[in-house]
Amino acid sequence: MSMNKKPFTKVDARRAYETEGIYSARTICRKTQDGAREYADELLSEKLDLVRTHLSTGLIVDLCCGTGDHLFKLCARERTGLGLDFSIPYVFSARKAAEEIGLSTITFAVANAMALPLRTASVGTLYSLSALYQVPEIDRVMTEVSRVLAPGGRAILDLGNSNSLNALCCRWYPELPTMTAIPINRMIELLKTNDLSLVEHRAFQILPLWADRPAWLWPLLNPAWKRIMKKRVRGKMVDEWLSSSPALKQFAFRHLIVAEKLQ
Repeated sequence: MSMNKKPFTKVDARRAYETEGIYSARTICRKTQDGAREYADELLSEKLDLVRTHLSTGLIVDLCCGTGDHLFKLCARERTGLGLDFSIPYVFSARKAAEEIGLSTITFAVANAMALPLRTASVGTLYSLSALYQVPEIDRVMTEVSRVLAPGGRAILDLGNSNSLNALCCRWYPELPTMTAIPINRMIELLKTNDLSLVEHRAFQILPLWADRPAWLWPLLNPAWKRIMKKRVRGKMVDEWLSSSPALKQFAFRHLIVAEKLQ
């Protein structure tokens, strides 16, 4: 079967994110776990640590923030944070949680990632985790990210590679919205055309590590792979060592890119 063929009709994206379905407000943000952790917990820790490493001064923006759990962890009480998401239920839940824990320095707003409600050069750090490969017209998103970043500000972006097994598997799940992943060379091109310099580039998820379709890919979809890929060797997950290798990087799905706005 061609990698580009879609065997099912996909669910509408807005319905998927605004109803109590697969992406409900109760489960959209994964919580970091202590003790025995799954692959997804290890990967989330890597993402949050990467954001912490590259935090700049000024406003912190979580683009496609879900219910705000990650922003709560990353934005200390003396820092000003803003969470943006197009899902009204997510933003409502995030506002309620911020009020309950007394975080007055963090606010949340409903927004379109392709038309951010922010002044030009007003953001010190912008990050987006596990979301941008579901947003259509990623070129418009990147233009907006560049516009709102202050010179020297940094963006930490979680982008999906269309030339990956994960992108293929997603086409076999009609309950998931259509993925808008892009090739790696397009990711780098979008940085250059939007005055963003590449600071760091890390790759993960050479295997899907969640799917059980299509059946003919089963040897690569076996759940046992998660136990192997989450292990650490010399400080890195096995998954990152494999996914970032020259031979496999072009086929890894998840690319964590840190970019800096040029002066």
